Order: sequence, then C-alpha cells, then structure tokens
Amino acid sequence: MEERLSAQELLKYSRHDHMNTLHLIRMLLDLGKEDGVRQAIDAAVERARQESALGAAAMPRLAVWLLTFGWRFPEYEVSLDVSADGPGDKEADREAEAFLEELFTDLQEGLSPYAEYGAQIRVKTESGAWAVTFKLAGPHELHEGLPEAAPDARFTFEHSEENGQLKMTVAGRKVDR
Repeated sequence: MEERLSAQELLKYSRHDHMNTLHLIRMLLDLGKEDGVRQAIDAAVERARQESALGAAAMPRLAVWLLTFGWRFPEYEVSLDVSADGPGDKEADREAEAFLEELFTDLQEGLSPYAEYGAQIRVKTESGAWAVTFKLAGPHELHEGLPEAAPDARFTFEHSEENGQLKMTVAGRKVDR
C-alpha cells in the first residue's frame, strides 16, 4: 500500500467504529433490549480480541492492512478470525501487504454498487508458517482475472470458487535463504 494511513486517520476511523458500537448499545438500551446489549458488547469484545491476536503474527504491515481492510474497502461486511500460535514470516510482510492491496484494488473495480459483499478473513500463523484466507460473498466480475504472485515471491496464492464464493489464500513459510 503506497499511501499509508496517518495515525490521525487511523484514530479517526477507530473512533468512528467505537462510536457506532456505543450508539448501537444506547439504542438497544432505549428499546429495552437487554439481550441485544449483551450481544453487542460480546461482539465488540470478540472483535477486539481477534484484532489484538494479529500482533502475535509478527507481520506488522500485514496486520495493519487487515485491520484497515474494512475502512479502505467499505463494500465488504468483514469478519475476522485469527489463530496466531507463533510468528509468521516478517521478511514476507511488506511483499504480502503489497500483493493484497493490488489484489483487492483489482477486485474493487468489478464490484456492483447495488450488491452486498461479505469478506470472511481467516489468519493462521505458527512457527514461521502463515496463511490468510478470504472467503468473499457477492458477485465479483473479474475484468482481467486475478493477479498472480511473482515467481520469486515469499508466498503462494491460490484461488477458487466455491458455492458462489470466491476463496483466496495467500500463504508462506519462513525459509532461511
């Protein structure tokens, strides 16, 4: 991502998300929906736990890219699931971030303003191995196909279509070169 968000922009987006959650809780309280309040609080706590777990992946640029995904690609309703049982590959960090930015910028060009889109993002790291899998719901019209990873990339890129969803995985393993 060439244009990185400034700290002020990151805080603005984060504050906006937190305010939305607080407004939802207040609305549910006003409506007397105590169960809804509990669910909203539990969902906010779980979202924060998942976001925090990205730090254990030790791939900071990829983590920031994933944390800001929903802000930069607002067409997608995002869910994040992180299992970081060890560091990924810090040396692949910048390259993976740049590839994902190119990939989603290309995908964004084929999105319909009238359709609903979802992005289930699964991150898994352990002992130098890492993978980020996207399951994308909604109609994705690919004008020129998806970009491919460079032959010398420190990761692989696989994609398929399953049950009307686009499934994409970017994965790698730390290798001493």
